[in-house]
Parts: sequence; C-alpha cells; structure tokens
Amino acid sequence: MRPSSSVISLLVIFFYSFVVALQEHIYIFMFLPVLFLIFTNFCALKEVLKKLFFLNIFVFMIVASLIIQNDLNAALLIFMRSNLILLTVLLLFYQKNEFDIALALQRVRFPHKLVSIVFFAAKSIFLIKREFILFKKTLHVRGFKPKTNLLSYKIMAGFVGILVIKAYERAKYIQKSMLIRGFRGEIYTLTQHQVFNRYDIALCLITFVSIVLRWGVVL
Repeated sequence: MRPSSSVISLLVIFFYSFVVALQEHIYIFMFLPVLFLIFTNFCALKEVLKKLFFLNIFVFMIVASLIIQNDLNAALLIFMRSNLILLTVLLLFYQKNEFDIALALQRVRFPHKLVSIVFFAAKSIFLIKREFILFKKTLHVRGFKPKTNLLSYKIMAGFVGILVIKAYERAKYIQKSMLIRGFRGEIYTLTQHQVFNRYDIALCLITFVSIVLRWGVVL
C-alpha cells in the first residue's frame, strides 16, 4: 500500500497531535492510527524506531525529573503522549522530505509568507545535509577518526564556522536572485494535484474515530 499524500499526512498529524496533547487521559482508541500506520508501513518500522529512540532522549529527561518528584502518573502520561505523536509523525513522513511539507502547506492554503519560509528552510536543510555528508566523506578518505581531543574539536568547530559563513553568503545570493526574478513572497510550483486514494480515506476515518471515541481509559 502506497504512503499517504503530503496534504493528508499534514492534516492528520495536526488534528491528531492537537487532540492527544490536550486530552486529560489516554484512551485505547488513540492507538488506532499508530497501529494502522505500523501495519501498513511495517518494513520501515526498524528505521522509525531508531529515530524514535534518539528523539526520546529529551522525553526521558523530563520523565526522569517527574519520577524523582514522585509524580509517576504525570511521567507516564507525558511519555505516552509524546511517543504517540512522535511515532505517528515518523510513520507518516518517513518517505517524505522537507519540500513535501512545504508543498502540503501550500495546498492547504497556508499564508504565502509562511510557505516561503518553510520552503527556503527546507532548501537550507537540504544543502547543509549535503555539506555534512561531503565533509564526512572527506574526513574518511583522509583517515580521520573523531576523538575527544583538541584536534577533533578544532576540526568540528572549523566545519561549523564554514557552514555558518556559507549559509550567510547563500542567503544574500538567494535574496538578490529572487528580487531579480520578481519574487513577491509567494512560491509557485508545477507539481500536479494529488489524488486521494483508499489509503488516505482509511487513514482519515481511523484518525477521526480515534479522536471522537473516548472509551477505555489507559491513563
């Protein structure tokens, strides 16, 4: 089954995370979208769980602080809420990139300036990621192995400095090029209109049921 469209993914995670984050309790039906996404994207579950583990580092710190304060119920509630939202986001967007999110915002008629900001931020993330991969390959070819010493710190600090300088120079170049092209705060694309399939309909219905039905309190 093919993944959901970017628009449906964006709308689903917006409403689902909004309800889960503000509900006083966690209900059994709130697990339905996560179970559905796990079932339909089972091949990517291992990679998603790896990302979820690293994203949980900050959540673990908050949960640990609440446990120290003997507030176990609040700790479990925050842990379950966070992981439900994070796991849903990762399963919905694991095959999508930053530009898909910007295009989805454009299709749901978000303000043009916000879409432009997200689009240029996505472009910056893409370029920084490419620079980082090239930097890692260069160090690997030269036989460099990162250690906890002064040389490693200097190399990493130099790389961060280069990234900042390149980002600043690239921003000025993009600003001038967009002004020359008559940019007025709106991004135009040539992407075709996405057709919603049965997967999108099923995901929307399951998410709607999980939001509306409040039965079976877990926490």
